[in-house]
Amino acid sequence: MPKQGATALVVPLPEADPLLAAVADRFPDAVRPLPAHLTLLYPFLPAGALDEQVFAALDEVFADQPPLRVEFAECRRASGFAALLPDPADGLSALVGELRRRWPDLLPYDGRFGAEVDLHVTVALNTAEATADAVTREIIPEFTPIRAHLREARLIAFHGQWQLRRRFEFTA
Repeated sequence: MPKQGATALVVPLPEADPLLAAVADRFPDAVRPLPAHLTLLYPFLPAGALDEQVFAALDEVFADQPPLRVEFAECRRASGFAALLPDPADGLSALVGELRRRWPDLLPYDGRFGAEVDLHVTVALNTAEATADAVTREIIPEFTPIRAHLREARLIAFHGQWQLRRRFEFTA
């Protein structure tokens, strides 16, 4: 569970919500209670540190971002974890690179998985190997490939539940 006041920059992926719902129907503990999304940077700055200067910097980062068309077909598996990777990932990787340049001390997932983490949509997390394997073999193939048109990033903050703080439309 995230800390109170934690924030994240995410890209919503409603096209993957049916996949997450199917996983949750069969394995409720495998899916987090969040809509499908790609995480650009988590944790971001603490909610108390968000001010107009930070919002202006984020506006700059996202100002020239065009909408992106991506597909999710490749599955990545690790211990108790299953995720889908975006293709192409370069536009999203460029966004992450710019965020990391502006806030170099912020490591994805506090550095638990290294300084660089592949962009992904989490499908199952912290679950038994048999569950992650079943998700990968039996459920994901029914829903992939997922084609998506990414149109915005969101800054969300955790206060007992995740709450929207700000939207950044991809309009360039």
